[in-house]
Amino acid sequence: MKISRREVTKILLAAVVAPPGLAASAASQAAGAKTWDVAVIGAGAFGAWSAYWLRKAGLHVILLDAYGAANSRASSGGESRIIRAAYGEHDFYSRWAMHSLPQWKELAVRCGQEIFYETGVLSFSDDSTDFVAQSVRTLERIGIMHKRLGAAELARRFPQIGLKGNEVGILEPRSGALMARRGVQVLVEELVRQGLDYRVAAATPPSSKGRLSSIATTGNETISAGVFVFACGPWLPKVFPELLGRYIQPERAEVYFLGVAPGDTRFSPPQMPTWIYKSKDAEAYGMPVLENRGFKVAVDKLSLPADPDTMDREPTPPYRAQLRAFVAERFPALKDAPVIETRVCQYENTETGNYLVDRHPEMENVWIVGGGSGHGFKNGPAMGEYVASVVFRGVPLEKVFMLGYKPKPGHLVE
Repeated sequence: MKISRREVTKILLAAVVAPPGLAASAASQAAGAKTWDVAVIGAGAFGAWSAYWLRKAGLHVILLDAYGAANSRASSGGESRIIRAAYGEHDFYSRWAMHSLPQWKELAVRCGQEIFYETGVLSFSDDSTDFVAQSVRTLERIGIMHKRLGAAELARRFPQIGLKGNEVGILEPRSGALMARRGVQVLVEELVRQGLDYRVAAATPPSSKGRLSSIATTGNETISAGVFVFACGPWLPKVFPELLGRYIQPERAEVYFLGVAPGDTRFSPPQMPTWIYKSKDAEAYGMPVLENRGFKVAVDKLSLPADPDTMDREPTPPYRAQLRAFVAERFPALKDAPVIETRVCQYENTETGNYLVDRHPEMENVWIVGGGSGHGFKNGPAMGEYVASVVFRGVPLEKVFMLGYKPKPGHLVE
C-alpha cells in the first residue's frame, strides 16, 4: 500500500503531539485497518461535546450511545436545565458556565432552534447559609453581571414568592434556561451531518487491563480505537463497578410541572426568572413557564438510589408530598395547582460533588468523564473542550476532577 507524503506527515505529527494511543490509531488507519482515533461512549452533554471538540482537533471520532442521544433514561434527557454562574465562593464552575454559554448560543444559531432562554437566574437563600454573599463576592471578582437583592427588594420585585423576610438573593440577568434534550440532539445531528460516525448501540464493558484495543457492541460491531472516552453518566458505576461503584452514586430526582391559572403571567418570563433556593435544610430549583409546559419545580431533600436502566419513572408519594409542602410555602398561589407533567431522572453524584475526568488507573488509553452531580449539563461545551485538551494535547489534569481527590474539610464543589 502506497502512503502519500501528506499522510506520512500526519502520522509523524500525531506521534509527536498525541498520546501513544492516538499515534497507534493513526498508524493503523494508514495501514488500512478500520479504526478510529477516539471512541466516545455516551452521547449526553459531556460525551457529545467531547466528540465535537475532538473532531475540531482533527481526530477521527466515533460516538456511541446505548439508547440514543439525550434519551429519557439519561441525565441529559428531559426538557430544561439551568445555566448560571452563582456557585458560592468557588469560581471554577462559574468561569466554565460563562465560557459554555456562548457555545450553546452559537449552536442555536447554527441549527436554527431555540436552545437558550435568557430568563435570568435568581438564587435566593435564608440566613442559614452564606451562599448569596459568597456568590456575590465571586461574581464581582470575575466580572460577571449580577445584582444583589436584599430582603426588601427581593419581596418587592418577586411578590409571587413566599418570603419570610430573612432571605437575600442574587440575580444574574444574562443567565437562564437551556433546552436540554433539544440541545444535545441538535448537536449530535450537526456532527453527523459533518461526517461523525454515530451508533445507537451499547458497548460491552472492558474487562482486560493494560491497553484497550477494541470494544464490542450490541450491534455485533467491534469498535477499534486508539483512545476510549467513557462518558456514560449514571451508567459509569455499572461499566466500572470496582473503580466507581462507591465513587459515583446515582440518585433519584423527580421534577414537576404545575399548571398556572389562565392568563396568570406572574410565573412566566420576564416576571418570573429561573430560580434556585438554598438553605441549610433544603434545596429546590425551577423555571418559569417555558414553551407552555407549566411552572417547573424540583425539591432536593430525599436521597434514594436510582438505576438508569430499570428505575420506574412514575412520580412517587414522598416526592410529591415534599413538592406540595415547598410550593405551599414558597409559591402559595400555586399550592393547589394541578400537576400537568412530570419527569423522573437521576443525578450521578460523585463523593465530592465535582466532575470526574481521569485516566483509568489500569487501562492506559481509557478515559472516564462524568459525575455531573446535578450541575454538569450547563458546562458541556467547556467539558468537551477540556477533554479534548487532556486527551489530545496532554494538558495536565485538574486535580479536583481526579479520582482520589480529597477536598478541604467542609467543601464539596470546589
